[in-house]
Formats: sequence, structure tokens, C-alpha cells
Amino acid sequence: MNAKLEVDFASLGLIPKIFKKMESMENEILDLKQQLQPKYDLTKRAGVKAFLNISDSTISKYTKEGIFREGYHYYREIKGTKTIIIFVSGAIEEFKKSREK
Repeated sequence: MNAKLEVDFASLGLIPKIFKKMESMENEILDLKQQLQPKYDLTKRAGVKAFLNISDSTISKYTKEGIFREGYHYYREIKGTKTIIIFVSGAIEEFKKSREK
């Protein structure tokens, strides 16, 4: 039984392309999972912070500079003497997708 095994080394050049595609598909799956079974509460600051992998100061910067637009990405709710920021989950998901492009 002398079976010859031939290897086409040109195929190895496809590995980075395949890896990139797999990474893209993994991100899509994670996004779909987030929509079906939310891992983060995207209406709260802590959830937005974890979902976007950013810090509190970055969230503050985004709201000050208008990157997060009031009325679109978030709105303010007055509870007694406090003003609470409620984020819009759909707008936050959209923001993440636009950043990844």
C-alpha cells in the first residue's frame, strides 16, 4: 500500500482569509445571541460599558461630544431630584456595528 500524499502549499495562503471569515461569522453569531438572549442590559450604563468594552469616562466623553446623541442613543429620566440616563438598546447595537466597519 504505497499511497502518495500530495500537499498543495498554495492552499496555505488561504488560511488568513478563512480565519478572517470565521472571525466575522463569530461576531455575527454573538450579535444574534445578544438579540435573542441579551447578555447585557443595554438600557443601563454598566451594560453599555461591557457591551462596547469601554470605560465610564468614554461614555461620559461620548455624551458630552455628541457621539451618543440625546433622544437617539439615550434619554434622560427625572426621578425625584436625580436625572437618570436610559440608553436605547437598538441604537447602542447599531453604534457597535458601525464602529466595527
